Amino acid sequence: MVALTRYFIWFFVVCLIFTCICGVLAALMPTGMGAILTIVPYLIAMIWVLFKFLKQQHRAPTQAERQKITLGFSVIYWLYNLCFLLLGIVIASRSNPNAWQDLTLYLQNTQFLMIMLIMFLLIAIPLYLLTYWFYGKQAQRMAEKMFDA
Repeated sequence: MVALTRYFIWFFVVCLIFTCICGVLAALMPTGMGAILTIVPYLIAMIWVLFKFLKQQHRAPTQAERQKITLGFSVIYWLYNLCFLLLGIVIASRSNPNAWQDLTLYLQNTQFLMIMLIMFLLIAIPLYLLTYWFYGKQAQRMAEKMFDA
């Protein structure tokens, strides 16, 4: 089993770059349409890293690597989103000194927390399952086409 740290770093870097690109595109799109671009950086980074893994290792990930990659990508993606959410609040607090108070008020609202939990699960579960599937049979098929032909 190979060390997966470099693939996690690649995932983070590609995700960061494409988040910036998608952020600009979202700003240019009509209101509400930008939300579609929320998971695009994750998907691009996931596919990019798989190609990098296949080219470097000349094989598909093992079951243990697949599980670690899937969990690692999910954790990186959500911590990344949380950090930038907090950064956004810090930036917003410059023009609105009550931004932190507003956040704490929202976090005390049960209905808000339930909506956030549902939204999180609606994104997190499909991304986790998609990554797990993509790094399994799909990765094996890709490796066979790339190296057995």
